[in-house]
Amino acid sequence: VKAVSKKDIGKILRKAREMQGMSQMQVATLAGINLGQYQRLEYGIRDFDQCSMKVGLSICYVLNLDPFLLVLQKTEW
Repeated sequence: VKAVSKKDIGKILRKAREMQGMSQMQVATLAGINLGQYQRLEYGIRDFDQCSMKVGLSICYVLNLDPFLLVLQKTEW
């Protein structure tokens, strides 16, 4: 299974955030992380799959994203 690149995940996060009408700060706060941590993910500086499961799932929950899509680029088994 091909993993999604950091830059692609950042684009997905940004698009989802904008579709929700949220700021980066709002996403970070609702996900329980600091702004810089979220920004590093959205800007493609940090790998999403290197986050803790709690952080990754929290961001996916806030942005209504499928975590399997972000980590595995897979929506069905």
